[in-house]
Amino acid sequence: MSKVRTLYIVGTGGFAKEVAQLATEINATKNQWDSISYVSVAEAEVGKPMPFGEVVGTDRIFKTLTHPADVAIGIGNPGARTKLGAWLLANKLVRMPNLVHPVNGMDLNYVTLGHGNIVARGAAFTCDIKVGDLNVFNLNSTVGHDARIGSFNVINPGCNISGAVSIGDGCLLGTGCQILEGISIADGCKIGAGAVVVKSIDIENSVFVGIPAKALTK
Repeated sequence: MSKVRTLYIVGTGGFAKEVAQLATEINATKNQWDSISYVSVAEAEVGKPMPFGEVVGTDRIFKTLTHPADVAIGIGNPGARTKLGAWLLANKLVRMPNLVHPVNGMDLNYVTLGHGNIVARGAAFTCDIKVGDLNVFNLNSTVGHDARIGSFNVINPGCNISGAVSIGDGCLLGTGCQILEGISIADGCKIGAGAVVVKSIDIENSVFVGIPAKALTK
């Protein structure tokens, strides 16, 4: 008898629910998983019903795996994705598939994806794009030609990344922000919602807001 194919989603918040919905819509066309289950950090949540599944355990479940398991991170914070991702990827039985909404029409001949990326409905990619691991491309975000995206970034809904943009690791791009052509953004930067980035940001962990985007000072 073949083993049950379960997708484990780490997290129980709003974004985890959206990841479960995305997986369900992928399943409708590809039938990849028999069930979708949530994993919490809190023992008290075990057994809690959730959209499209329920909480089946805490993160200790990954220490007792006996066969390969598909895992997605349902947390929309770059720092948490970085820490969890490193821990999960060190487990040889954990597989972190790319979850790409089936209606997006991404041409994987011209878009290179690492592991564990989440590409929501309406996210659009053009060509000659390279993406690392465990990024989030939320609803209706766009990525232009020749873009280079690192790992553990969270691109929020409606964010537009123009052609030849380079983004490091662990960045947070706010809803509706615009990154103009040829811009580079250093690791760990945060771009405010609706901001328009017109110059490259080379200082790590910077916060930029406004139109045009300027560094936020304390």
